[in-house]
Amino acid sequence: MNQSVSVVPNYGFIAVLFAAFLWGTTGTVASFAPNLSPLAVGAAGMGGGGLLQALLARKSIIYHLVHIKANVVMLGVGVIAVFIYPLAFYSSMHYAGITIGTVVSIGTAPLFTALLERVFDRKALSMTWLMSFVLGVTGVALLSLGESHAVATTENLSQN
Repeated sequence: MNQSVSVVPNYGFIAVLFAAFLWGTTGTVASFAPNLSPLAVGAAGMGGGGLLQALLARKSIIYHLVHIKANVVMLGVGVIAVFIYPLAFYSSMHYAGITIGTVVSIGTAPLFTALLERVFDRKALSMTWLMSFVLGVTGVALLSLGESHAVATTENLSQN
């Protein structure tokens, strides 16, 4: 059986992988511009990313315009959430450091997702979710403690 791999069916996977790579480096890249406000970095990313997404999705937006108009309240909530997230994310990078800011941002997403599902969809929280939550919180706590210890050790070394 001969199976050939085409780039076209895997375009979505490649796009998501590339986006994850770019998103994973944003906190580090922003740290190289310490004179820029985290709000400016977040606003630039949000504006540039939003325009690029709108440009790429323009045909779909036009095609579904009737459905979009019918869900204007939900769209407004989404706009507010997307507006707030990058500003909060880059502020957390600035105030807590790249490692802790990223870990807390990524580590708390599943918690809030599950809680929103519980409230709005009335979906029960499973034992698997509870165990994942406990392990995630433990990991966030250990990484946060490890970061503060590493900073103290580095400061002590630089003073000697």
